[in-house]
Amino acid sequence: MNGRLVVSLVCLSTALLTGCAGWKQTLQPKTAMETREERAKEAVQDFEERRDAAQLEAAVDRWKQQDVGRAEAMLSAIVNRRPDYVEARVLLAEVLWSRNDASAESHLRAVLELQPNRADAHHALGLLLDGTGQAEEARQHLSKAAELEPANEVYRETSESLAVR
Repeated sequence: MNGRLVVSLVCLSTALLTGCAGWKQTLQPKTAMETREERAKEAVQDFEERRDAAQLEAAVDRWKQQDVGRAEAMLSAIVNRRPDYVEARVLLAEVLWSRNDASAESHLRAVLELQPNRADAHHALGLLLDGTGQAEEARQHLSKAAELEPANEVYRETSESLAVR
């Protein structure tokens, strides 16, 4: 037998028979305190997700009732807490756009950084850019929206009509 193999087997056997302190620590079950802490973290995360979903729903209701200011405030609060909450950003961009607020563009761009294949964000950004005279980039986003969702007639027709101009 190879000398190194024998030495390795002897070391492994010794460690297994005598117990390796490092190995014992990784094999020990979680303490009650660790388990409680994990559960508390999970409960907080679950609460935050539910709160944000409820607040998003409330903001949608405000938006439908044409309470633009309240919808914007609620959506801004969500986005400030969770910058990666794409649904809130999309709706916030729509609310801002309805008020001709230029920051709508930055929210749509943030959405596309998080989800580059989101057709509705490409479409909205394309329309926004077209409205500000940035026709070339608008065409790119509208074309991308139509490419991502070829069955969507609105995306396709918008892309085609801008390509003709």
